Amino acid sequence: MAEPISYSIKQQLATMAIILLFIFSAVSYWGANKYGQRAAQLSYDRLLTGAAFQMAENIRLQEGRVIVDLPRSAFDTLALAPDDRVFYAIDIVGGAHITGYEGLPESDNQEAAPSMEGSVGQLPVSFFEADYSGEPVRFVTVERVLKDLGVAKTVRVKIGQTLLARNGLADGISWRALQVVGGIILVALVVIMFGIWMILRPLNKLNLALGKRSPVDLKPLNLNVPQEVRPLLQTINHFMSQLASTLDGLKRYTGEAAHQIRTPLAGLKSQAQNALNEHDPELRQEQLKRVVECTDMLSSTVSQLLNRAQLAHRLRSESFNDVPLDRLIEEVCREIAVSALHQGVEVAYLGHASVVISGDLFSLKQMVRNIIENAIQYSPKNSVVEVDLRSEPDSDGPVISISDQGPGIPEEEREHVFEQFYRSPNNPRSGSGLGLAIAQEVAAHHDAHLQLKDNFPRGLTVEILFHGKATR
Repeated sequence: MAEPISYSIKQQLATMAIILLFIFSAVSYWGANKYGQRAAQLSYDRLLTGAAFQMAENIRLQEGRVIVDLPRSAFDTLALAPDDRVFYAIDIVGGAHITGYEGLPESDNQEAAPSMEGSVGQLPVSFFEADYSGEPVRFVTVERVLKDLGVAKTVRVKIGQTLLARNGLADGISWRALQVVGGIILVALVVIMFGIWMILRPLNKLNLALGKRSPVDLKPLNLNVPQEVRPLLQTINHFMSQLASTLDGLKRYTGEAAHQIRTPLAGLKSQAQNALNEHDPELRQEQLKRVVECTDMLSSTVSQLLNRAQLAHRLRSESFNDVPLDRLIEEVCREIAVSALHQGVEVAYLGHASVVISGDLFSLKQMVRNIIENAIQYSPKNSVVEVDLRSEPDSDGPVISISDQGPGIPEEEREHVFEQFYRSPNNPRSGSGLGLAIAQEVAAHHDAHLQLKDNFPRGLTVEILFHGKATR
C-alpha cells in the first residue's frame, strides 16, 4: 500500500500569502506608476500652459502688424526644468512665421493623442507629443484672435519641452511608491508568518500532548484549542474512549476465556492421569470416555471463542448487504440436520415467507446456527426442533422463532443466559456458555431483539425480532 502524500499546511499558507502579496505589489506598483506619470504630466503641462498664456497675452496687433513682446517670466517658468530643452514658435494661422523655431511639428490627429484639450479663459489649448531634434517633445498650442481697426488675425503660440524632467518626476513618484509598497509587503509577510504560526500552534500542542502520552494512557485530552480544532480534539477523544472500551472488553474477555479453557484442560489432564494409573480395563475405558468428553468440550469452547473473535472484527469492519433470511435459515438447517439426527433430534423448517434484510451474512448465519445448536443440545431424543420465519404486513419486522422440547429455562435465569460464559448451576450438560451471548451481540448489531418464551406443552422458544429491517 502506497504511503499517503504528505504536505505542509504551513508551506501552503505561506505560498498563498506570498502569491497574494506579489499580486498586490504588482497591482500597487502599476497603479503608482500610472499615478506618477499622470501627476508629472499634469504638473509640467500646467507649466507649459502658463508659459504659453504669458506669451499669448503679450502679443498685440498694431496698424495691421503683429507685435510680439516675449515676457521673461514665461522663460523663467520653463526654466523650472533645467535639464529640458524648450522650443517655441509664434505663427499667424494660415500666414507667415513670426518668431521662434521654424518647422516645429504639427499635431497629427491619426497619430497624436492629446492628453488634454479644452480652453483656459477664452483661449483654446491643445497638447500633443512628437519627436523633434532627435528627442520626444511635449507641445502645447494656444491660439489667440487679435483685432485692430477692423482687422482680425489669429496667432498660434506653440511651446515644446523635452520629457526629461517629467519622466524623472514620474520615476521618483513610482520609486517612492515602490518603497512604501515594499515596506508594507515586508511587514505584512512578517505578520502573516506570525499568524500562520499562531494558527498552527494548537495543532503542535495537540501533537506534543499525544506524543507525551504512554501507550496505555487513553484518558481524554483536555486542551484549550480554537473552535476549528475542537471537532478534531473531540474525534480523538472519542476514538481513545472507544479504544479504551475495546481494550477493557478484550482484557475481561481474555481473562474469562483463559478461565473457561483452563477448566476443561484441568479435567482432561486429571482424567488422562487417572487412565494411566488405572489397571481395571472397564474403569480405564470410562476414564478415556471422559477424556474424549473433555476434549469435545475444549474443542467447542475454542471454536466458540474463535467465532466470537471473528464476529467482533466483522461487526466493526464489514458493511451491510442484502441478506435473504429464508435461504440463510434453510442453509443452516441443512448443514446441521445430519449432526442433529445423530443426536436423535429432527430439525424442521416451517417458514414459507421470503424476506430480505440488510445485514452481514456471516454473522447472521452464526447467530441462527448458535441458537439452533443450543436447542438441539437441550432437546430430548426423538424430538423436533422447529424453525419458523414470519413476516406479517402489520408487524414491526420479520421474526425468526426456534422452538425445542427440552427442559426450558427458569424465569429467574433468563436475564442471565445472554451473558458470556454463563452456565446454569442446575444444568448437567456441558457447554461453553457463549452461544446465546454471541447471538445476542449479533442481534443487537442488526437492531434486533432476542426474546425467550415458553413452548407448550414443554420446551423453550427463542424469537429474533428484526425491527423494521425487511427490505422486501
